Amino acid sequence: MSVLEGNRGTTLAVFTISLGTASGQSVTVNFATANGTATAGTDYTARSGSVTFAPGKTTKTAQITIKPDRKRETNENFFLNLSAATNVTIVDGQGLGTILNDD
Repeated sequence: MSVLEGNRGTTLAVFTISLGTASGQSVTVNFATANGTATAGTDYTARSGSVTFAPGKTTKTAQITIKPDRKRETNENFFLNLSAATNVTIVDGQGLGTILNDD
């Protein structure tokens, strides 16, 4: 997923976390951000937590705050890593977020 950096205020990078098929049980998955070329605290706000899918549901989101700046720089990336799933197996445990420079 990609999001424009912006010059003021903040922008949200919204990751969609999906189950391949609906479960008859509650499913919980932990998530945490990790640096790539983007740096937590400077380019985005680090975040960790968990999402719980009610039985029959297949999508949840995790929102990460992107910090604005007016620097000319290359596009930067960061990751959303999934772990410690209950009642499901993680198939793709990493999402890539790209902060698009707009200066």
